[in-house]
Amino acid sequence: MGLSGFKKEFKSTVKSLSPAIVLIFFFQIFLIRMPLSEFIPIVTGLVFTVSGFVFFIQGAKLGLLPMGERVGASLIERRAILTILLFGFLLGAVLTIAEPDVRLLAYQIEKVMASDISRGEIIYVTALGLGIFALIALLRIVFDTPIHHILLPGYSICLILALLSPEEFLVKAFDMGAVTTGPMTVPFLIALGVGMASVLGGRDRLRTGFGIMAVGSIGPIMAILIWGIIRGWL
Repeated sequence: MGLSGFKKEFKSTVKSLSPAIVLIFFFQIFLIRMPLSEFIPIVTGLVFTVSGFVFFIQGAKLGLLPMGERVGASLIERRAILTILLFGFLLGAVLTIAEPDVRLLAYQIEKVMASDISRGEIIYVTALGLGIFALIALLRIVFDTPIHHILLPGYSICLILALLSPEEFLVKAFDMGAVTTGPMTVPFLIALGVGMASVLGGRDRLRTGFGIMAVGSIGPIMAILIWGIIRGWL
C-alpha cells in the first residue's frame, strides 16, 4: 500500500473529522473563548487524534483484517470447533479490554458518577459479556443459524433484565453495549466471521459473515444488567 495509502487515508480522515474540528474552533472563537494556554493542548490533542486515526485504520487494513480472515478460514478448514469457541471467547474479551471507546467510557463513568463501581469492574464485566456472545456469534456462522433467532430472544431478555436492574446500571449497560462496537473489536471480529464464511460451502459471505457485532453487543448489555442485579442483592 505504501505512502500513497497513508496519503489517501489522511485525506479521508481529515474530511471525516473536519466538521467536528470546524465546530470546535467556532465555539472557541464565538462562544467559549478559552485562554490560549488552555486551548493549545486541545489543538494538540486534535492533531494526535487525526494522526492516530490514520495510523490505526491503515494498521487495521494491513494487519487486523487479513489476519482475521486467515484465522477464521484456518479454524474452519481444520474443523476445530472447540478451538473456535475458545478463540472466539478470548478474542472478544481481550479486544474489549483493549477497546479505546470502552476504556474512555469507563473512565468517564468512574469520574462523573459518584459510585463504588470501579473502572476495572465495568471493563471486565463488559469484556466477559462480549466474549460469551462473540462465541455465540461464531457458533451461528458454523451452524448457519438465522440471526433473528439470536437477536430477538437476546434483546428481549435484556429488556426484562432492564426492569429488574438498578437504574444506574441500566444507563451504563446500554452505553457500554454501544461502545464495544469500536475500532479494535469491529475489524478483527467481522474479518474473522467473513473468513469462516468464505470456506463454508454454500454460504453467502455477506449474509453469514456479518452480524457478529450485532450479536456480540447483546453480551455487554446483558452482563452489566445481571451484574447490577447481583450487586443489588449483596
